[in-house]
Amino acid sequence: MVEAVALPTRWQVRFEAGDNAGLADTLKEGIGGSAGMRPHELLEASLATCMTISARMALADLGIADGGVSVRVRLEREESTTAFRYELALDPALEVHRPVVMERIECSPVRSTLSKPLLFVSEPQ
Repeated sequence: MVEAVALPTRWQVRFEAGDNAGLADTLKEGIGGSAGMRPHELLEASLATCMTISARMALADLGIADGGVSVRVRLEREESTTAFRYELALDPALEVHRPVVMERIECSPVRSTLSKPLLFVSEPQ
């Protein structure tokens, strides 16, 4: 579970999950700033980090313990759809393994979660 708490500075939020914490911020109508990631960037980060971990696991299964890999994710919000566009970058020496790594990141846990219908439920206090 993640808890987010508003900070005194407008639009800044501190979020925590166990012993880990971060700062989110946004700029709206000239108010706010860039002290932390914007909320939609956190969605991008969630998918990018999960896909990168999945890629490293795929490489580890191939016996490659420290392979150079990264994933970029860009969120595109439209009126009726939301698209997550992603790009896998591999060390040139690992390109031969691209199909295996792509297969793994395409079924990464966060992607699987985001691919299902979403339900938002307000919990009573």
